[in-house]
Amino acid sequence: MQNQIPVTKLTNSKDGVSIPQIGYGVAALEKELLPNSIAAAIMEGYRMFDNAPFYGNETEVGVELRASGIPRDELFISTKLPNYCHAYKDAIAACERSLKTLGLDYLDMYMIHFPMPSLGLFCEAWSAMEKLYQDGKIRVLGISNFKEHHIKKILDMCTIKPMVNELEINPYHTQEPLRKYCQAEGIHVINWFPLGGPMSPLVPYPVEHFKILLDDPYLLALGEKYGKTSAQIALRWAIEHNMTPIPKSSNPGRIHQNRDIFDFKLEQEEIAKMDALNHDRRLGPDSDTFTDLQKP
Repeated sequence: MQNQIPVTKLTNSKDGVSIPQIGYGVAALEKELLPNSIAAAIMEGYRMFDNAPFYGNETEVGVELRASGIPRDELFISTKLPNYCHAYKDAIAACERSLKTLGLDYLDMYMIHFPMPSLGLFCEAWSAMEKLYQDGKIRVLGISNFKEHHIKKILDMCTIKPMVNELEINPYHTQEPLRKYCQAEGIHVINWFPLGGPMSPLVPYPVEHFKILLDDPYLLALGEKYGKTSAQIALRWAIEHNMTPIPKSSNPGRIHQNRDIFDFKLEQEEIAKMDALNHDRRLGPDSDTFTDLQKP
């Protein structure tokens, strides 16, 4: 096993909770691949595992983490509030359901998966999450895919400020204004699709405009300079911007490479050039218009 992954203390956590600087994502990870994948991640030193009921594998992830031999207090296990559970009682019940499914007494982190503004209930959901926090069911309260105007509504009513916001961010979709707003409010940013997302467009981009982040010439050049892969360069870019990336892989070699990013640093000029690669290439849903209430 490699050295322990560094951690970052969460500014808005009154209890001084820290979050690992890189986590392991299990979204769309097939159930038959989970045992070997999580075992490889544990062996490489990953302790943060990012999940959601929508991913359909909470039960299997819970089984593997409980069987890992890692003490519970060394793991950082996260899941999310489903979109159809924003009403107060539904949110309380959803958290209890995830705890049971994962086989846990508490969650290290719980996030509202999407704001679902068409429902107009995410502030009510936040109140439920504050109650769960006060009851010791959650250590870190968070949001996911929340834009600035969503966050402001939470800040106007909350008694506990959001501690994290999980967003689609990578050098092709930097979301710099939102990222800086979150950090100014003490909200730590976790970035999903840190390696640019799937190789095939999820939205109808013209083929000539759809670039593959890991094939980007500048990332490849930096990789050659530092003896790293373009994926490691993209993940290091996130670290340099004080984010926690959550890459997903079932390949043991890539699981190793993805966490092997703490033995070098990018220069400020290199970070700036990577920032300039941004062309607002969002592949996930737009949280202002996303209305999926489908149950997993």
